[in-house]
Amino acid sequence: MSYETYRRANALLNQHISEITNEQVSFRIHYWGFMPEHYNNSLHRHSFFEVCYVLQGEGSYEDDGTTYPLSDGTLFCSRPGIWHQIRSEQGLILFFVAFEIDEQRSSEDYCRNVRNLIHRGKVVADMKDAEISAQIWQTVFSLVENKKPVFKDMLNLLCLSLLYSLLHSLSPDPAFDHESLVEDTEEHRQFTRAKLYIEDNLSSAVSIEHVAKELCISTRHLSRLFHSQLGQTFVHYVQERRVQQAKDYLLNSDLAIKEIAKLTGFESVHYFTRVFTKMLGVSPARFRKSQFTEGRQTRKLPNHFA
Repeated sequence: MSYETYRRANALLNQHISEITNEQVSFRIHYWGFMPEHYNNSLHRHSFFEVCYVLQGEGSYEDDGTTYPLSDGTLFCSRPGIWHQIRSEQGLILFFVAFEIDEQRSSEDYCRNVRNLIHRGKVVADMKDAEISAQIWQTVFSLVENKKPVFKDMLNLLCLSLLYSLLHSLSPDPAFDHESLVEDTEEHRQFTRAKLYIEDNLSSAVSIEHVAKELCISTRHLSRLFHSQLGQTFVHYVQERRVQQAKDYLLNSDLAIKEIAKLTGFESVHYFTRVFTKMLGVSPARFRKSQFTEGRQTRKLPNHFA
């Protein structure tokens, strides 16, 4: 497999498969990754799921203070709010996807299942379950490797099947008592409203005081919600959402970086660059030139991808 195949896979999926929706669930995809050589990254955390599959190589994965071995065929998950790190001296061939579901456009059953994954989901999938996801992931990659036109509907269905398989592979053991997880609490409803308000106002100054006032709760209670639901601060969550939105602009538009900083609510391009670089380890300018955006097109292809 050539570097060009990895580059093309990154470009096609990051540009064209950023959302997958059907009657039951809506997946929001933050990024796809096909890396021929993945070594060490820094200890970090997200507000969304990141699922990785080791096609080849050895290393280790630290998740919430516990270390797991990585080898060919390992499927593992970084859950929202959990500190994690990948380490490999020799390098890994790694496939990964970062996603969350849009609760406003998903059934209550799926919302409950995903909340269940956040609290009790497996960090490393059983090998038998991982094989199902692995086959779909490799089919997606082979489709790109073929160099024939990639049909959008086919790619969408494959990616949807992959996401379904990941939810299945990482679901907790059936012995767990799900009763307490299916009840929608007042705290969860408040947290959902807070996230929606933040999402709708990212281009403006969003303070914890303002959001708390909108929800008619105290700032202390709102801060506690973010810690209990995601394990991170309100400020970190807002910055992360802004960086994710900035990534979308960098991937799918030709807007100047200064304009992107303004659209995503950063007070200056210098502050935007500092936060973006701290979170992703690369500046906005370099990110735009990286393999995740190489080959991106400025037009949408209605039926197939070249």
